[in-house]
Amino acid sequence: MDTSSAEWPVTNTEHGMLVAMGEFLRQHGLLERLQQVPIPQKAHEFPPQAKLIEFLIGIMSGIEYLQDLNHGPQPLVADAEVATAWGLKKFAHFTTVGRTLECCDAATVTALEAAITAFSRPFIDAAVHEEVRRGHRVVLDVDLTGRPVSPTSTTYPDAAFGWMNDQVRLGYQLARVCLSPQTGERLWLAGFHHRGDTGSAECLQALVQAAEAQLGLRPQRRPELVDQRVAAQRAEITRTRRLLKERQAQVQQAEAKHTELIGRCYHAEQLVKGHVSKEKQRRLRTQLAGWRKRLPRLAAQLTQAQKLTAQYQARLTEQTAALTALQQWRRRLATDNLTNSTPPEIEVRMDAGFASGANLAWLLEMGYWPNTKSPNTRTTNALRARLSRSTTWVRVGQNADMTLIGEHHLHGCPYPLTVAVERFKVKSRFKYSSLVRYGPPPALPEWFNQYNGRQIIEAANKELKGPFHVQHLMTRAPAGLKIQVILTGLAANCVRWYQPWLKACAAAPTPSVHRLLDSPKALVCVAANSAALVQRTEHGTSLVFGPRSALPGAGFTLHGVPAIQLPLGYHRPFKNTFHSTKPALNAHSLRSWENAVANPESGRATVVVGTDDGTGGQV
Repeated sequence: MDTSSAEWPVTNTEHGMLVAMGEFLRQHGLLERLQQVPIPQKAHEFPPQAKLIEFLIGIMSGIEYLQDLNHGPQPLVADAEVATAWGLKKFAHFTTVGRTLECCDAATVTALEAAITAFSRPFIDAAVHEEVRRGHRVVLDVDLTGRPVSPTSTTYPDAAFGWMNDQVRLGYQLARVCLSPQTGERLWLAGFHHRGDTGSAECLQALVQAAEAQLGLRPQRRPELVDQRVAAQRAEITRTRRLLKERQAQVQQAEAKHTELIGRCYHAEQLVKGHVSKEKQRRLRTQLAGWRKRLPRLAAQLTQAQKLTAQYQARLTEQTAALTALQQWRRRLATDNLTNSTPPEIEVRMDAGFASGANLAWLLEMGYWPNTKSPNTRTTNALRARLSRSTTWVRVGQNADMTLIGEHHLHGCPYPLTVAVERFKVKSRFKYSSLVRYGPPPALPEWFNQYNGRQIIEAANKELKGPFHVQHLMTRAPAGLKIQVILTGLAANCVRWYQPWLKACAAAPTPSVHRLLDSPKALVCVAANSAALVQRTEHGTSLVFGPRSALPGAGFTLHGVPAIQLPLGYHRPFKNTFHSTKPALNAHSLRSWENAVANPESGRATVVVGTDDGTGGQV
């Protein structure tokens, strides 16, 4: 189309790509699910669910503050075409959106998470399926990033001072976990708010459990490792019982001596009062003085023995309870394995802050393969002391060398881990650290590159702080803060999930259009705020960007969602019932779908999809 022509159509939206985003989410059923989320607020002009969707639209358009919905450079509330694309009649004022976030509660958050999980599962399954099919481990990256607020604020719930952005600030710690396939794509799985003074180690278990819930799969548990701890605990209990018996015998002996000495004193006092010779009285008084002098010492010895006995008894009680907990934990892991027929290998990459001994032991028993660094410099110093001048260093990076140490026990972890020392030359001196993983190590350059691949989550955090402004808290309500975290992760995922569909909808895309569609940041910050003409017919929606937009003349025909090959097998078995007569969907092309939609004789295209329960569904 000639963009210089006088017949160039007038645009009717300032947020062209948001229309495409809305069509994509509507066709996948997310908007319908969001309409069912319970929010304890009366509906007047706007249903509360509509304001929740408006909040999501604002995040996907890159608003920095909630008031940008009305007062931004291109106010979203004035765009009727975007509202229509997202299934809304019109947009509400940002203040009412804020009040809706304040009314949300724990039930709202739970329902919202369930709706997003149902929507996200096919995309996550496809990514996991591809990793398993290629023989790769499923990789999870975890990280903790600060969300500071004003240091003088008193209205943010549970805000606390902590280390954020290389300084002590008031605010929150945002713990997140993402799926990191080897294709370079990153998918956010879960995120949690914590107080600003929360350490990384406290967040790991909740993140991993949330990731399992989102993935719908888990690795093979290792109850045999717990057997080692059970045996060690039983040995400790046996030792404590022996020491307790010894202390109890000491108490009995001390009590007997104390009682005997009191009796002697009483008998001597009675004799002194009786008719005895002066010589005998003098001897009895001397003995009585010595016995009375011994009484306080015997009483102190008895008290100390009783105190030690009580301590050993309390220790035995704690150890017995710990043994019971270990046995229950072992049974739980074994039960998990009984219902996990095709477990994948899952690696957890994390920085040193998460790598406490207790966390590493928990990860190993849960079946994960940790890939991390030593949590303190004392471990590195101890490992360096084992090196010599003849130690062989392998070049693993432009300015990095590594040497393999082998198995090593980290403090607090009962299981041996494989460690290696790495060094970096800074000016004329070397800086050292230790890499830690479980099992046989790969080649040192591969190990180095695998661990440093966790920079993907660092880049993801920058993306959340850039296009999506997750560091700017748009509400002060506890549930609202959680909702912002959830919707920001959803927005970051959706921008990637709808890229292939958007490319398939593009009409003769130019290289510049391809470059913009390949950039999530450009889609949010540029394309989502570009003028376009939207036209709707019974066969679909067309979108043509204006001449002064970032995509001048680019056209998109937003037909149905293209069919995809369902990931059957590998990490989840496919089940079908014998009486099912509905065929499964096998990667029909987008063009076939478009032709079916555009066929005026049919009026509507229906594709029957086979599901895991063998019933089938319609798209």
